[in-house]
Amino acid sequence: MKTREMTRGRMMARFAVLIGVWLCTSGSVAFCSFQSGPGAGTPLPVPDPVPTPNSFGASLTLRDVSGTETSSFVFGEAIRLDLEITNLTNQQQTVQFSDGQDHDFLVVTDGTTEIRWKWSQNRAFTQAETNIVFEPNASRTFTLYWPGTLADGTQLPVGTYQARGALLFPGFRTNPLAESDMASQLETFDVR
Repeated sequence: MKTREMTRGRMMARFAVLIGVWLCTSGSVAFCSFQSGPGAGTPLPVPDPVPTPNSFGASLTLRDVSGTETSSFVFGEAIRLDLEITNLTNQQQTVQFSDGQDHDFLVVTDGTTEIRWKWSQNRAFTQAETNIVFEPNASRTFTLYWPGTLADGTQLPVGTYQARGALLFPGFRTNPLAESDMASQLETFDVR
């Protein structure tokens, strides 16, 4: 009985020593990693701030295939959409996206919220998070040549429509017509 208690005591002592060694080693590794890395002794970097509302300006310009700005297109004619996003601040702004899609274009029937066409519909994007860095007071332009073809393969019929371009702002996927400084106003155009 005494031998069993002595064996148990020795095992507990060894176990305690192992735990102590593990704790000391773990602490030393963490301390050494922090102290010996590049820039040792300097504070950790502060993450980029999330852009605040009204940090951006957005505009959409519609052009014909020759590049002329217009709001009137012939049935079946391609439409060039130029979305320009401008950082209105004097600080660098980083915009993060949950996947590879960073912008979109859409067309609605004039005066309604009926989306007739959306560029991203039926497109696949990488699932990796992405971001765009906007330098202070700098702009980025996203251009798309749209042949006027709807998702069902037909042409956008003669009529009056509105187009919008946007960076994917929070909530875009559930309400692409919501107000955002990262999205253009609706631009009216006619197909004749």
